[in-house]
Amino acid sequence: MKNFFKIALAAVAVTSVVASAGTPQFPFPQNKKSPHGTTALYADPSVIQDHFKKWKGAWYQDKGNEAWILSPEGTNSTVSEGIAYGMMIMVYMSSTNDDHQAEFDKLYATWKNNAKGNGGGMNWRVGEGSHGGTASDADFDAALALIMASKQWNNAQYLTDAKALISWIASNDIDGNNSVKAGSDWNLMFNPSYGTLANFELFAKVTNDSKWNTVKSKAEQDLLACQNNTTGLVTDWCDWNSHQPAVNSQAAVGQADNPGFFDDAARTPWRMAWAYYWYGNANAKKFNDKIVPWMYKETKMNAGGINSGYYPDGTMSQKRDNFSSSTFSGGLGLAAASADEAEPYLETVYKTLKNKTSCASASGCGEGVPGEKYYPATLNLLYLLLMTGNMPNFYDMTGFTSFTPDPSLGQQITSSEGIHLDKGDSLVGVSGFWNWGAYHDKLGIGTKMDPDSGSSPLYLIGDEVYANASMEIGPEPEYDEALKQAGLLKYPSAGIAMSFKGDESGVNLTALNVASVRINVKTTGTMRFAILYAEPHCAGCEPGILLDPTNDYQTLTFKLKPNGYILGDLNIDSWMTQESVPAAGANDVMATASGVKFEAKMPDGGTGSVSVKSIEFLDASGNVVDPVKLVGFAVPNDFSKYNGGSSPTSSSSQGVNPTSSSQGVVNPGSSASGQDAIVAVDALSVAKVSVSGMQIQLSGAKIGSNYAVFSMQGKVIASGRIDGANQNIVMPSKGQYLLRVGNQISTVRVK
Repeated sequence: MKNFFKIALAAVAVTSVVASAGTPQFPFPQNKKSPHGTTALYADPSVIQDHFKKWKGAWYQDKGNEAWILSPEGTNSTVSEGIAYGMMIMVYMSSTNDDHQAEFDKLYATWKNNAKGNGGGMNWRVGEGSHGGTASDADFDAALALIMASKQWNNAQYLTDAKALISWIASNDIDGNNSVKAGSDWNLMFNPSYGTLANFELFAKVTNDSKWNTVKSKAEQDLLACQNNTTGLVTDWCDWNSHQPAVNSQAAVGQADNPGFFDDAARTPWRMAWAYYWYGNANAKKFNDKIVPWMYKETKMNAGGINSGYYPDGTMSQKRDNFSSSTFSGGLGLAAASADEAEPYLETVYKTLKNKTSCASASGCGEGVPGEKYYPATLNLLYLLLMTGNMPNFYDMTGFTSFTPDPSLGQQITSSEGIHLDKGDSLVGVSGFWNWGAYHDKLGIGTKMDPDSGSSPLYLIGDEVYANASMEIGPEPEYDEALKQAGLLKYPSAGIAMSFKGDESGVNLTALNVASVRINVKTTGTMRFAILYAEPHCAGCEPGILLDPTNDYQTLTFKLKPNGYILGDLNIDSWMTQESVPAAGANDVMATASGVKFEAKMPDGGTGSVSVKSIEFLDASGNVVDPVKLVGFAVPNDFSKYNGGSSPTSSSSQGVNPTSSSQGVVNPGSSASGQDAIVAVDALSVAKVSVSGMQIQLSGAKIGSNYAVFSMQGKVIASGRIDGANQNIVMPSKGQYLLRVGNQISTVRVK
C-alpha cells in the first residue's frame, strides 16, 4: 500500500513532463482534483487498480489484431458501448509501468472493422446476434476516448480519427433539430442517458464548430423537461413531444415493465456529474440538484440503499428484482458530486462501489456467482475513475490540480464527548434504563466501533446521561447457499442495545398497557431502531424501522400493537407473520419484549453513529410507563455485586416486581466521573416522599443530607441540602423524576 502511494506521488511529477509518443503523459493514478464539484480526495487508487485487474481478466478478450469487451455476458459477442467504455478505461488506467495502449488499439481495431463506413460509428452489436446501426452514446464515448488517447500517448492520429468520427456523428446521430438520436438508424424518442453534455462541450472545443453548443443546449432542455417534478428521476426513454415517460419497442434492453429509471436512465446523473466536474455546467448541476433531496431521504443518506430501479415517482418496481448494484448506486449516487453539500453522501458512493467488484470470469457470471456482470462492473470502474480525480480532461487540464489521496479526509469513527460510564456507574442510565451495551462483529472485515464491543455506551455529558456510539461496519458477503448450509455465511453487525433486565428475559408490554415507544435520538449513516424479544428468532429479524439521519436530535414516536409481529409504524420483514391473531406458537413480540437496539444497516459497508437522549414507553393516553415496571426490580442495596449478571430480585410473570411502588434504596459510592451520578452505597436513612402540586415533599430525612432530583435522562433538575424535618422541592414542570436523598433513590411523578 505504501509503495502504491509513492507511485501516486511520483505520478504528479511525471504528468508535467513531455514524453515521447507512446509513453503515457498522464499516468494512472492521475490524482487531479476537478475544478468543479467534489472530488473524493480520501479514495485509495489501489482499489481502482484492483477492480481494473479483475474487470480486465473477466471481460477483455484478445482476438489477435482485435479485442472485445464481452457483452452481454454469456454470449460470444460485443457491443459498441462496451468497446467505447473499454477504450476510455484503457486510456485512464495506463501508467508508465502498466501501459494499455496495445489493448486500446485492439479495441479500436474492432471499432474500425465494424464501422459504418470509413471513420463512422460502429454497428452496435458484433458476433452472436449481430445488429447493424449505431448506438449514439457509444459513438460519443468512442470519440471522447480517441481525443483523450491523443493526449495520453502524444499521438496526433487519434485526434484526426476523433474529428472524423465527430463529423460522422453530426450527420448521423444528430437530427435536423439538433436533437440526440438513439442511433444512426432510429429516432423514435429521447434517451436521457445519451445526453452526454461533457462530450458535446468537448466536441465544440476540438472542432471549433458551434453546432455542438447548440446540440448541448437542446440536450439540456430535453433532459430538464423529462425529469419527474418530485424526484428528479428520468426514465430510460422519454417522448420527444410531451417529454413524458415512454416505452421504446425497439430498445435492446427489455421493456416489459412500465417506463422507469432503469438500466439506461441510471447513467444520466453520472453524465451530469461528468459535465459539472469538467466544465461546471449549470444545467447539469440543476438536473442533479433536483434529484438530491429525494435521493438523500429515500436512501437514508447512504448510497448502499439505492435500489436497482424506480418508477419516476420514486416507488420501486414489483416486476424487477430489487438489489444493490453499481449501475444504480454509482449512477444515481453521483448526483451528489455536484451538490452544494456533497459529503458525507459522496463517500458512501465510494464505499459502496469499493465493495463491489466484477465477476472473476465472464463464463458463468450470474446469480449465485460472486461479482457483478459486464454492465455494472464496467460502470463501477468509470464511476470510480471520475469521482476520485482519475478521469480528468486531458485535452484541457485548466483548473485541475494535483493532490495526494488521504484516507483520513474521509469519515472516521469518533469517541463521544463526556465521561464514559461503566455498567453500574449510573442507575439512572437513559430515561431510567441502565442496562446498555455496545456490540460489533469480530469477522475481520473492517467493522470497528467506539466504544468497543462489550463496553457500556453510556456517557455523562454535563448533567445528562446519553447512550452514544460511533461505528464503521464492514460490507455484507454475497449470498452463498453452500456457505449458509455450512454455517460459514457471516454477516457484519454493529450497534448498541438496551435490555430491560440483566438476564435479558422478556416483559409483557401488553399487560403493562404499553401502546407506543418514544425516542429522542440523533443518528448519522443508516441506523435501524428495533424491538428485541426473548423468543427464539433469527438474528436481525426483530421488527424495526430505518431512521432518517439528522444533524440534531429528533423525537420519534412509534405505535406498538399487541398482536404478534404487528407493531404499527414499525416495518415488518416479509417473512414474519403479520396475522392479526397469530397462530398458536407464533412469537408475540409484545408479550416477550426484552429491550431495544440501534444497529447499523449498511449492506455495502459505511460509517454511522447514534446518540440516544431519551427512550420512553407510553400507555394509550400518552403517559410514560414507569421504567421500574419494565426493568422489573427495585434498585438493589449493593449494585456493585450485581454487575448485570442476573436480576437481583424475582419478577412476576409479567416482568414486574411486586414491590416496584416502594422506594428503592441504592448504594451510591463514587462514580467514574466523581460527579453526582447515581451509584451504589449502603443506606443511611429512609425519608418519606410525597407530591403536592408542583412540589416534592420530604419528611424524616436526615438533616444535612444532600438531595438531588434527576430527569429520566440523568440531568440534575434541583439539588441542595436538607435543612429541616420537612423539605419542599419546587419542580419546574410536570413529569417523572428520580429523587436521591443521601443514599435513597425514589421514582417520583409530578402530576
